[in-house]
Amino acid sequence: MKLNQSTRLANLMYGHGDKYMQSLSGKFEPGKFPDAPVIQVCELKCGCWVVADGNNRVGLILKNNPSATLEDIPRNMLSIYKYGGWDDDTMKWWNSEPRTFGEVMLARKLKSKTLDTHGKNVIHGVIERISLRQFNVAAFVAGKSYIASASKAVDAERLLEAQLKKAGRRKSITLILRPLTPMESHRCQR
Repeated sequence: MKLNQSTRLANLMYGHGDKYMQSLSGKFEPGKFPDAPVIQVCELKCGCWVVADGNNRVGLILKNNPSATLEDIPRNMLSIYKYGGWDDDTMKWWNSEPRTFGEVMLARKLKSKTLDTHGKNVIHGVIERISLRQFNVAAFVAGKSYIASASKAVDAERLLEAQLKKAGRRKSITLILRPLTPMESHRCQR
C-alpha cells in the first residue's frame, strides 16, 4: 500500500495485540497534550503500514471520523518509518498478526452489540490457535473443565458449546471466548 496524506487511517494496521483497546474519549485535540509522543507509523516487510505507537489516538480520530486520513494528524505529531528504519523483531513480538483498524474496530462494535455479557447463560472461556489447522477452546464451569479441538475456530467453539449445553442441560448459552493467540494470519491490503 502506498502511503500518502490521503491514506485512510482505517487501512493502517493496529499495532497492539489482538484486542482493540480505546482508553481515550472525546475529540482528538492535538494541543491538549503537547508532551504526548508522536504517532509512529511503520512499514512492514510486506508493504503494509502499522501504527507502532499512538493506537489510542488513531482510534479516537476514527471513532469521531471513520473516513479520516493521515492529513487529519498534524505533521509535527506524525513520524513515518520505511521498512528497515525500525526494529521488525519488536513488532513481531508486540503483534505478530496485525489487522487494520477498520477490521478490529468493526469486530469490537459487532461483538458489543450482539452479546449480553451479564445473563446467567453466559460462559467465558479461552481459544488458542495452535497451528494453521488446529484451534483449542476451553471453559471452566462449576469446578469442571471443558475442552474441545478442531481444525477451524468456529468448529471448536461449536463443539465446546455442545459439551456445555449437554452438561448443564441448557437449551441456549452464550459463549464468550478470549483469544490467547492471534486467530488469523496477517492479511496484506495490497
